[in-house]
Amino acid sequence: MAESAAPPTGASPTLNSIQVLRAVAALSVVVHHTMIEKLILTGEAVTPYNFFKIGAAGVDLFFVISGFVMVYSSEGLFGRRDAPLVFILRRVVRIVPLYWATTLIVLGYFLFNHGRDVLFALYPPGNILASFLFYPYPRADGVVVPPHTLGWTLNYEMFFYAVFAVLILFSRWSAGLAGSLFFFCFAIVGSVFSLPPPFAFWFNPIVIEFCLGMLIAFAWREGVRLPPSFVWALVLVAIVALAISANWYPFENWRLLSWGLPSAAIVAACVLSRESAEFGGAGRFLAFLGDCSYSLYLIHPLVLPVIRRAMQSLGASSAFAYVAVAVLAAGLAGVVCYLLFERPVTRLLQDRIRNRWSTAADLRHPKPAR
Repeated sequence: MAESAAPPTGASPTLNSIQVLRAVAALSVVVHHTMIEKLILTGEAVTPYNFFKIGAAGVDLFFVISGFVMVYSSEGLFGRRDAPLVFILRRVVRIVPLYWATTLIVLGYFLFNHGRDVLFALYPPGNILASFLFYPYPRADGVVVPPHTLGWTLNYEMFFYAVFAVLILFSRWSAGLAGSLFFFCFAIVGSVFSLPPPFAFWFNPIVIEFCLGMLIAFAWREGVRLPPSFVWALVLVAIVALAISANWYPFENWRLLSWGLPSAAIVAACVLSRESAEFGGAGRFLAFLGDCSYSLYLIHPLVLPVIRRAMQSLGASSAFAYVAVAVLAAGLAGVVCYLLFERPVTRLLQDRIRNRWSTAADLRHPKPAR
């Protein structure tokens, strides 16, 4: 969610199709959450409400994209001794600042509106501390979710990054095979045995979605390309599968099959196509939203309640008007957050790390005096 399709080193070209998919994933989650806010606003579901539940599959699409991008953007790191440190620093710089900032806003909201006792009654100090460390820790009611509820997905992301940081010490194919075996074993153990937290969280079959993205990246690197007819067939099957799954919610035990595999099919169709898609102006706009997708993802839960309360005060009751206003407001907030916070902070930290890394390299290998 926090990584674009172009690596910092510029070793691989940006894949516009991935950027567009990131925008689609973020907007899907936003639309899904507007449906929840609509229920709060009027007590009535938007018809057809089940269809909009599919928007939650944007998370699964993000996970597949993340697995793809980690392999795609790390091509120059495989087999290097310093690869784990370089990789983790890149991920921390991209994920931590914005997540910590939005988490602090959520905590401040709780304190201001409900007080410390209510906050700690639901989110004990251990849960709050764990949220900043991306450690899955149950809150008071036993649900493993941080104060910024979307942080549960980042807990999976950081777990994947931690494993990938070790795998990257090996060659690309060795890392792929070992990583796939590792996560498949985790998923099997988690499905068969009842495990305590945090293992029940980490061993969820949803982690295989990262592997699906990795495998697509390996295929791309090996030059695998699909004919247009097969690409369209993949997309059609994926859309039909997602539409059918709308009536299965909740289906947590089947999430990998009903949302993960269709998401992987869509990613594979977009990046492995023999013919690059010409997106035009709309595609360039979506690619820009893809750059903003992490900001949009984390900031929109802070925006939607504001829109809901504003429309309640105005007496608005149109479901689709609310959805339109809420999505536009969330999108604008995501763009502003990206331009004013995420992008400048990320660039600043990347520059500092790059300068420190260069200085350390010069100290280890001083240039000969002339």
